[in-house]
Amino acid sequence: MAKTKNNRGQAMREARKRLGLTQLDLAERVGCSESLVTKIETGRATPEQRLKEAISRELGIPSWEVGV
Repeated sequence: MAKTKNNRGQAMREARKRLGLTQLDLAERVGCSESLVTKIETGRATPEQRLKEAISRELGIPSWEVGV
């Protein structure tokens, strides 16, 4: 079954929380705003490839689980 936008955001959110990171912590680590992390997690924004890869590395999840 394919992952939807919300499922991808949920996977990203769960990985972030598992690591004990806030949205602000993650934003600072990957070089974006906290509001952009929120939008990506809720499916309201699609990260650029560079940011998608940075989030993926930081959270230890596949890049296809980050955003759309």
